[in-house]
Amino acid sequence: MKFQIPLAPGAVTQFLLRVVACLAVLSFLSQMSLYYLPEYPLREYIARIFNVDAERNLPTLYSFLALLFSSLLLGVIAYAKNVDSDRYKNHWKILSFIFLYLSLDEAGQLHEKFINPMRSLLNASGVFYFTWIVPFAFLVALFLLSYSKFVFHLPVATRKLFVAAGALYVGGAIGMEMIGAYLFTTIGMENVYYLIVATLEESLEMVGIVVFIHGLISYIKTYLGGVSWNIYIPGNNTQATEYQNIGLPSLSGPANTNLLK
Repeated sequence: MKFQIPLAPGAVTQFLLRVVACLAVLSFLSQMSLYYLPEYPLREYIARIFNVDAERNLPTLYSFLALLFSSLLLGVIAYAKNVDSDRYKNHWKILSFIFLYLSLDEAGQLHEKFINPMRSLLNASGVFYFTWIVPFAFLVALFLLSYSKFVFHLPVATRKLFVAAGALYVGGAIGMEMIGAYLFTTIGMENVYYLIVATLEESLEMVGIVVFIHGLISYIKTYLGGVSWNIYIPGNNTQATEYQNIGLPSLSGPANTNLLK
């Protein structure tokens, strides 16, 4: 027996946006409870497990999975482009590896290992106190220069979604982080102002990834035949098994050849 569940861009995006909204609201309310509510059972645990500005909790798990999902979708597109010997096949491959790294970084907070060495090197303060911003901004600029032709070759709708996603993600990761760094060095982080900025920062990053996923699934649906979740259940009293299968129907025919070179 076979069940096929197509991954529709609208449905996936609505689901992910609801998750992001819930995480942001729960994080903000749980942190506010530390300031304004009396002690209650598991208050510290709840505040930590939902804090979008903390590590190894539910928001971190969500961000890791969202970035990993983006990497998998990029890998699907890269595979299709490689079959077609597309001009930009390597760009898709590199993007897939970049998002794989970002997912691992989210899980292990790898970028924070740059903070102390670079803080000593640059004698950083103020908006650059979280010094991982410096190499990250340099890499973003290098990426934009290297991928300018790739971005402009994309269909207009996909290009707009990718640019919007990048603006949201970088705006949160760099822009709001700089504001947060300034507040951290002037009034500290145990206040409502820093809490608002930190929540906005992480929310912008998460929404940016949702927009990017929407663009990827829409691109796959329009130009590669779509992506679906297939579930197979064998009969004859055999133990049931389930697994994911990403289908690209257009790869089996000539219609996909040299679509976007």
